[in-house]
Amino acid sequence: MQTWLPAYVEAAIKEIHWLGKSRGEIKEPAQTVYFGGGTPSLLSIGQVKALLAAVEMSFGLAENAEITLEANPGTLTFTYLQELRTIGVNRLSLGVQSFSDAELAQLGRIHTRAEALESILWAKQAGFENLSLDLIFGLPKQGIKAWECNLQEAIKIHPEHLSLYNLIVEEGTPFADQISKGEMPAPDEDIAADMYELTMDVLASAGYEQYEISSCAASPEFESRHNKAYWQMTPFIGVGVAAAGFAENFRTLNTPTIPEYIRRVSNQESTLPFPLSEANTERNNVESFTQMQETMMLGLRLTREGVSQAEFYRRFGQEMMQVFSQEITRLLDKGLVEWVILADGQHLRLTRRGRMLGNQAFMEFV
Repeated sequence: MQTWLPAYVEAAIKEIHWLGKSRGEIKEPAQTVYFGGGTPSLLSIGQVKALLAAVEMSFGLAENAEITLEANPGTLTFTYLQELRTIGVNRLSLGVQSFSDAELAQLGRIHTRAEALESILWAKQAGFENLSLDLIFGLPKQGIKAWECNLQEAIKIHPEHLSLYNLIVEEGTPFADQISKGEMPAPDEDIAADMYELTMDVLASAGYEQYEISSCAASPEFESRHNKAYWQMTPFIGVGVAAAGFAENFRTLNTPTIPEYIRRVSNQESTLPFPLSEANTERNNVESFTQMQETMMLGLRLTREGVSQAEFYRRFGQEMMQVFSQEITRLLDKGLVEWVILADGQHLRLTRRGRMLGNQAFMEFV
C-alpha cells in the first residue's frame, strides 16, 4: 500500500465533513458518487467504505444513488470486486483502453488483454450489473480494421456502457516526445474521423444508443447519471487532489499535489462558506453569461437531447435564441445543429455531421 494513502483518505474525509457542515441543512441527498482520477482501485475496501460513510453523514445518500468506481484491470482481484458490491458500489468503470496487447504496450498500460478480460468476467461474477468500459481510438499507426476489432470484442462482452475516446497527444507525454523525435508518426485526424463514424454505426447496429459525444449505453437506464449531471450544469462537489467542483455559482479546483493537499486539510479547520475549501487553489465566481456559454458547450455534448430551450429559460430567464441568435444561426446554416421537439418542448442538438465536427460547434460559444 502507498504510505501516503491513509493520510490522504483521512484528509479527504475531513474535506467532505467541512463541505457538509458549511452547506448546512440537507435538502436533497447526493444522487451520485464518483471515485475517479488516478487509480481509485488502490483504495482498500475499508477506505472506500469510510469515504461513502462520510458522504452519507455529511450530505445524505439517495436510496438509488449511482456509485461509480474507476479501476484499472491490472489492479483488481475477484474478492475486491465482491466486497465493492457488498459496501454499495453499483457501477464499475474499467479503463480497458484496448483489447490488443500491442496497443496496450504502446499506451504504456500495466495490464494485458488477458487481464482485462479476466477483470470483466470477475466484475460480472461479483454482481456488477452496470459495467462501463473505456476504449481509445486514433492511436499512431492504428488502422480502421484494428479499431473495428476492438469494437467487436467489446460488443461480444456486451457491457452496459461504453466510453470511446479519441487519443489526444499532450505536451510532455511519451507520445509527444516520440512524435517530435520522428520515432512515431502523429495520429492521422482523417483516419480518426473515419473511426469515429464507424463507431457510431457499429454500436448502433449492436443495439447501443449514443447519448453523448463519447458515450453509448445499452439502454437509457445505463447512461452515466453522474456525467450527465455534469454536462447539464448540475451542481457537484469535488473532493481530493486536483478535484473540480461547481456549486453556488463557484467553480473550484483543488491543489494538484498530494503532500500539499494533506497539509492544507489536515492541520486546520475551515471557516469558509460553501462550496469553498482550504484545499482550493482556484475559486472563480462564474458570471451568468459564462454559465450560459458553458450550458451550450456542455449540453450540446448530449447527442439525444442537447440543450432544452425551456430549461435554459428556467435557469437564466432569457430565451436561448435571444442570447445566442447569431451563433445558433451560423451552426444551423452549417448543418451542425438542429431543432427537435421532445416531450418537454424544443431542444437544440448536434446533427450527425455536428457530432463529427463537435469542436467547431462548441467554439461558437467561447
